[in-house]
Amino acid sequence: MASNSPWIAVGDLGSAFEKDVNVLPPSRDLAERCFDLHYEDGSIERFAFETEDRLIRSDLGKKKAPEIYRATSLQPNRYFVDFISQTDRVTTVSMFLDLEQKSFTSVTGRLPSKAEAAMSLLERSRRGRDLTGVTADFSHGAIDEPVTDATPRHRVTTNLVGHRIEYTYSPSERYEHIYVNDSFYTWHCLAGAEKGLADTDRCHYYSLGENLYLFVWREKIVPTLGVVVLSLDAMKTTGKLFGYEGNDFDRVTNFPIGAKARILNVTSHDFEGDDLE
Repeated sequence: MASNSPWIAVGDLGSAFEKDVNVLPPSRDLAERCFDLHYEDGSIERFAFETEDRLIRSDLGKKKAPEIYRATSLQPNRYFVDFISQTDRVTTVSMFLDLEQKSFTSVTGRLPSKAEAAMSLLERSRRGRDLTGVTADFSHGAIDEPVTDATPRHRVTTNLVGHRIEYTYSPSERYEHIYVNDSFYTWHCLAGAEKGLADTDRCHYYSLGENLYLFVWREKIVPTLGVVVLSLDAMKTTGKLFGYEGNDFDRVTNFPIGAKARILNVTSHDFEGDDLE
């Protein structure tokens, strides 16, 4: 990326987001609690939250490296949990744990290598790939019990399509999102480090409950993964941004974000129904 490019690294964006932010404080509720996560494919993973920021994952009795996590909550008994994988520095895990419904959704995100990120958009198109090299894999399941037909599911939704929402992350950082369709959204920086920049990127929407959504986006110009939980009741978000610290691809940054939301307008869309199978 040229030095005079208006596009900035995620690490620089994180620095801009540091002052007087609307990030929710970390929740201590999960400390000293343990949950068995039963995935839809039949696998089971244990999450032992030893402290307010340290957890141990284990699979079939085999412990993995300790993870340093951050948990926040927009509603009682519902938590957004996020951490960088200790075994793969370009991978993060973001989870929404619904302890009341005993269900969860997990997002495993991965940044592209330097070579992958250098591939032109034209070449990616020619190869039939997504224009972004950032990936996101979604898993679902039940907490402390096997998955059954009765297990509440977080389903893909089109509820947000047609909404234009303003997000204020801090007194200096403000964006608007236009949710175009079930696969793409447009972002526009109204104020802050990226003022005037805008793009349309791949995204994913899940319904987590009434007026509660999981929104995930994958940017193509600067490799970026965003994962947030949005409450249209509280008009707030909690989540994270993940990307490279600089343009050298040697270091990653994974920082919490949170915003106050304001609906600017809503237009109709052609989708029938709210949630998709």
